[in-house]
Amino acid sequence: MTKDTDSPVTAAADRTLTTSRVFDAPRELVYRAWTDPKQFAKWFPPDGFTAPRCELDVRPGGTIRVDMHGAEPWLGDFYGKTFPGKGVYREVVPNERLSFTFQGEGEGAENSPPPILMTVVFEAQGRKTKLTIHQTADTVAGYDEMVKMGATEGLRQSLDKLTELVEGKRPDTSVMVTGRTLTLTRVFDAPRDLVWRAYTDPAHIVKWMFSNDWESPFAETDLRAGGKFRIGMRPADHSEEGFTFDGTYRDVVRPERIVQVIGDGRVMKTTFDDLGGKTKLTLSVEMSESEEQEREGWTQILEHFAQHLATVPRR
Repeated sequence: MTKDTDSPVTAAADRTLTTSRVFDAPRELVYRAWTDPKQFAKWFPPDGFTAPRCELDVRPGGTIRVDMHGAEPWLGDFYGKTFPGKGVYREVVPNERLSFTFQGEGEGAENSPPPILMTVVFEAQGRKTKLTIHQTADTVAGYDEMVKMGATEGLRQSLDKLTELVEGKRPDTSVMVTGRTLTLTRVFDAPRDLVWRAYTDPAHIVKWMFSNDWESPFAETDLRAGGKFRIGMRPADHSEEGFTFDGTYRDVVRPERIVQVIGDGRVMKTTFDDLGGKTKLTLSVEMSESEEQEREGWTQILEHFAQHLATVPRR
């Protein structure tokens, strides 16, 4: 066991991307998925890619080799191409921590993300596991390129597959935390126009915009840039007066995206992607409460949205 003094936890924030997720699986099971080559190959490549070569020598100084192969036609120019990648393990603390470098090599390396140091922290939370991943680029320019190439979305796709592996199913709502921003993604079996209407119409909002044991007695929306929104929030048993969730719309592009500035200055962005009859909704919000509270509350809200959406007639 070795400790790396160049921990990304203390690395410059302007070149480190930090993401966390909680898995409903014991820590030993999640750690094994990171260290068993057969399991790692199943989930580490993002959507549409496979790992025909996956070699993990999990010890300080050991080599990691993973080749990413574009296996799906919808990948466009990446279809049929293989992108080799390799790195070296710097730190291995069983069931607690892994740290390794990773970068593309050979032909196709120019289409790979820049070299990174990836540090993974496994934290037991009863029978669950909180995974925190730090991706640190060598330079600020490298960090900017990593983000530009979609590192956040690629990792989300990989962690969705890891969830499926260790929990036995893909999550209905995938949740990631990057810095102080919570991002939730869910695919609804409904056309985009219907999802947009259920998300923005006050008559619909009062049916779903609340966490468990709460309710929304009223909703008012002026859906345009500069327009205001007000949504009442109170306990369902009326034991408290509650509060008003309010703010201003900064940007509205029907039916693609909404950017809202909440009354306390935090920003919330929602995008709606058409998936051929289905809709991928991605909601990002700057957190004001603890990560656990925000994660739980917004996950419950999207679950209520899904339940309501299922009752809305298609027209």
